[in-house]
Amino acid sequence: MCSIDPDEITVMERVTGALDISGGEVLCRKCGESTAEVVLRVKDAYCRQCFLLYFVHKFRSTIGKSKQIHPGDRVLVAISGGPSSAALLHLIREGLNETSHKKLRFEPAFLYVDESCISGDPMIGLDYVRKVCSEVIAVDFQCYVTSLQQIMLPNSHPPVPFTEEWSEANLLNSKSATEKLRELLASCKSVSAQQDLHEQLRHEVIVQCAQDLGYQKVFLADNSTKLSISILSNVAVGRGSQLSRKVHFRSLHRDVEVFRPMREILESEVQHYVRFHKLNELQSPVFKPKGTSIASCTEEFVRGLQKEFPATVPTIFRTGDKLTSSSLDNSKHSTPDMNSDSTSDTRVDLSSKHCVLCCSPVDTGQGEASAFCATLVSQKLSAGGSLSHSLQENLTNKGSDISRETFTDMMNGLHVNDCCEAGESSPVTAESLADGQTSECCGGRKLCSSGSKELEQITKDVMERHLCYGCRIVLREMVEVNRLPVKMRKAAAESERRMHMREQIQDFLL
Repeated sequence: MCSIDPDEITVMERVTGALDISGGEVLCRKCGESTAEVVLRVKDAYCRQCFLLYFVHKFRSTIGKSKQIHPGDRVLVAISGGPSSAALLHLIREGLNETSHKKLRFEPAFLYVDESCISGDPMIGLDYVRKVCSEVIAVDFQCYVTSLQQIMLPNSHPPVPFTEEWSEANLLNSKSATEKLRELLASCKSVSAQQDLHEQLRHEVIVQCAQDLGYQKVFLADNSTKLSISILSNVAVGRGSQLSRKVHFRSLHRDVEVFRPMREILESEVQHYVRFHKLNELQSPVFKPKGTSIASCTEEFVRGLQKEFPATVPTIFRTGDKLTSSSLDNSKHSTPDMNSDSTSDTRVDLSSKHCVLCCSPVDTGQGEASAFCATLVSQKLSAGGSLSHSLQENLTNKGSDISRETFTDMMNGLHVNDCCEAGESSPVTAESLADGQTSECCGGRKLCSSGSKELEQITKDVMERHLCYGCRIVLREMVEVNRLPVKMRKAAAESERRMHMREQIQDFLL
């Protein structure tokens, strides 16, 4: 079963007739003795025992050949209660109970993210939390619970452990945070933007919980069918450069390693495994916006094609698995300022920037002849000219006496406000910038970063400079940018301050 050549070209042949094993006369193609109970790849029949060995081998080999999981590693496993999560829980339990040298030797804990606050029926969320987490603690694993609305709070709150006496009161729920989350998703004008934003927020919650609990490694239960759909849909929504982070076995998100140990297992194989072991699978309340989206259309297309051409999912998955991003390897890592003169050398260094929304490397560092810059030119012309020129002209016509610093602040989309009680700003030095320190009193730009002060209003222009291309598309679909989580707006404001501080001391840097 390990003789499959991953580089071999798979012929897309239409199904002419699946093998019928209902009569009990077909023998297993592996052992040739037992009656076949499962048909894989249309005509490959396996008995129950051989199929289970095949399934477990796929899971174990995916972990083993990577050599990324070491004995004693603490791993946080994100579960949702679905078939893949149930299978992953069973595989880990059986692997840790092994007595042979192939025993799994990491230390797992499980995390459930409650999304009932944005589902169709929020009242059933508590029952699903109990059902999903009870399956985990029944096999003597530690389980934590958090909620999706935690992303809207200004400070992170660690997930709470689940026990038999657990109740909804143990979970820190804020009505204001719930309402803000609903308003944030509703502010997206398209269903595709809503789904994409929801996916990024959920992933951010999982990574944040791992950091709060001290876990450096996270397991996701994504199977190859789900990943194949994700490959096509991510390309369609402008996240093609992020495929390696969303499909490969290992990806890094803010110093947290995310692994996908079930990435080579088909969804149909997962269903057979769940059926043979009689595992409980639950359809937890999740976000399902009304209407069709790019992701839902892609899923319908891939699943429909898979029924007629069984090699569809393996072909998409193996093709996407080989793709890597070349945009981040650009030596310049810079993009021209579309609001400046064509002869200007003003460029933004993107070599070390990460998106404040999805934490992916900013992929907008393209040359002037790229499709990205062509899109910027098109948007500029559609808007009817340069924003900076029109704003400066309006100020001139009104006869306003405005300072250069105030005009720069307005151009950067920062609302000027005397937010410091003392009325003075702390000095910014090259040493503090190098040490990563930020002033609590605006750094001389009247943008207070103190947690006790109200966060400044940030415009889309400022926010876009600190987002990847995919998140920029989501932002353009939003009615109000200030509905984004406070932490993300703070990160954008801090990056904006750092960028301007660096410009001020650029001549003094060695």
